Amino acid sequence: MRTVIYARYSSQLQNARSCADQVADCRARCSADGWPVVATFSDDAISGAAGIGEEERPGLSAALALIEGGGADQLLAESTDRIARHQGDAFAVRERLEFAGARLFTLLDGHVDDITGTIKGLLDHRFRKDLGARIRRGQRGAVAEGRAPAGLAYGYRTANRIDERGEPIRGLRAIEPGDAAIVRRIFEEYGRGDSPRAIAERLNAEGVKGPKGGTWRATTINGDRVRSNGMLQNELYRGVLVHNRTQKVTDPRTRKVRIRPRPESEWVREAVPNLAIVPEALWLRVQDLRRRHTRLGRAPVRRPRHLLSGLVKCGCCGGGYTVRGSSQWACGKYQDGRACTNNRMIVTHELERRVLDGLTDKLLHPDIVAAYVKEYHLHFARQARKLERDRGGLERRHADALARVERLVAAIAAGGGAHTEILEALSAVKAERDGLAEQLGELEQLPVIALHPRIADDYRRQVAELATALAAPEGRAEVAPILRGLVDQVVLTPRTHGRGVALEVHGRLAAILALAGGAPISEEPCVVEGERVKGIEPSS
Repeated sequence: MRTVIYARYSSQLQNARSCADQVADCRARCSADGWPVVATFSDDAISGAAGIGEEERPGLSAALALIEGGGADQLLAESTDRIARHQGDAFAVRERLEFAGARLFTLLDGHVDDITGTIKGLLDHRFRKDLGARIRRGQRGAVAEGRAPAGLAYGYRTANRIDERGEPIRGLRAIEPGDAAIVRRIFEEYGRGDSPRAIAERLNAEGVKGPKGGTWRATTINGDRVRSNGMLQNELYRGVLVHNRTQKVTDPRTRKVRIRPRPESEWVREAVPNLAIVPEALWLRVQDLRRRHTRLGRAPVRRPRHLLSGLVKCGCCGGGYTVRGSSQWACGKYQDGRACTNNRMIVTHELERRVLDGLTDKLLHPDIVAAYVKEYHLHFARQARKLERDRGGLERRHADALARVERLVAAIAAGGGAHTEILEALSAVKAERDGLAEQLGELEQLPVIALHPRIADDYRRQVAELATALAAPEGRAEVAPILRGLVDQVVLTPRTHGRGVALEVHGRLAAILALAGGAPISEEPCVVEGERVKGIEPSS
C-alpha cells in the first residue's frame, strides 16, 4: 500500500514541532503495517478551512496531485481534522481520492469511508466554529480583567508576568514613555488645528519611525471612520480598552478573510486608567474637532470609476497613484504624509491618452500580431478537433432526428394532427434536427475560417475600434473593461530631465491573445508573470 503522509497545524501560535510529531507517528504506523512511504507533505500554520487549492494549501494540493497521477494508493494523516475543518473541502478530498482509486486513512479512524467521513467532517467543522466562540469568550474575559486580547498598540509594550502558580498572564500592557510622548504630541497638534497630513509630514521630516518602523501616513493617524481605527480613534489612549469592534468573515468563493465593523452596541469596553496616555480633556477636544471637520467636509459624492483606477503605480515607492480633486493623479504616499519623494502629478485625460497610445502601439507590434494570428489558428484548430471527435455522433443523431421527423409527419398525415402531443413532439424534433445541422455546418466551415488570409487585418480593425470606442463617451463604458483587462499596471516615474512623468505600461499578453479565441477578459490579476509586455514610452 504505497502511502503519502500529510501533516498540518493551523496557527503560528502552536508548536511548530506539531507537523514533525504527526509525521513520526504516521511513519511508525507505515513501518508496522509494511506500507512504503512514497512522500511526505505538510502545511505549516495554515487553517484547515483555508481551502485545498495550490495557493491555499500547497502541501495538500501536492499530495493530491501525486496520488491522482498514480503515484500512491492512500493518503495517511493523524486525523480527519488535519485534512480539513470545512465540510465541503473534506468531501472534495475524499471524492478526488476515490476517483483516483486511492483511499483516505487516519491513525484515529482507520479507513475513512463515506459515512465516517461525513460524520467526522461535520464534527471537525463544528469544532472550528465552537473554538472561535470559545476564543471570543476568552477575549471578553481578558478585557474584563483589563488585559488586551489583541495586538500591541503604538505607545505601549508588553508587560506579561507569571502568577503565583507559575502560569503566564498574557495581554498585560505598560506605557512606553518615548512612544507615548509621540502619541501626546499627535493629539496636541491635532487639537491645535493641524491636519493629520501635516502632522505626518513633520514626523517623517524629523525621522520619527512609525508604528511599524516605517513612515507616517495621514491614514495611520486619522484612521477609517467606519472601522473606528487609527490613532485619533483609539480609546486605549484615554484609558478605555475596547473589544469586539470588528469581526472576521470568510468569503466562501475565495476563502479570503474580510474585516467587517460591528455596531457600537456590541462593543465591549473596560476602563484601564493606568494605561491612559492622553488627558480626558484633550481626548474630548480632539473628538469634537473630528466631528466638526466631518460636518464641514464635502458632501459624499459617488465618483464614477476611472478608467485606470487601481492600475497606476508609483515608480519610486511602488505605492498607488490616486485621484486628487477632480482630475489630478498623484502618488498616494507623497500626498499622505510625504512618505515618498515623487511629487509629480498628471491629469486624467493626459494619462489615459498616453496609456491608450502606448498600448495601441504595442498591440500593433508585428510580434503581437503574429502571436494573435497563431493563437487564432490554434483556437479554431482546437475547436475543429473537438467537433471532429463528435462528427460521427452528430451525424448519427442528425440522421435519427430526420427519421423521427418523417415518422411524425406520416402520423399527422394519417390523422394524428388532432393530437397536440404529436404536434409538440414534431416541433421539438425539428428544432433538434436544425441544431444538429448547424453544428455539422460549423464543422465544415472551420477549416476555411482558420485559413482566412485577412485575420491580421481583422485584428488591427479590432484595435482601432477599441481606441475609437474609448474616445466616445457613449461607447466608453462598454469597452472600458476590455482595456483594463489588457493592462496589468501603469508605472509613473519622474522624468530624469525636465518636468512631468515617464510612463511605462505593463500589458497582459495572455489577455491580448484571449481576443483571438473570443474568450472573456477578466480584470482579475491572474496572468502568469512571464507573459507581461512592458516598456512602452509614447511621445508626449
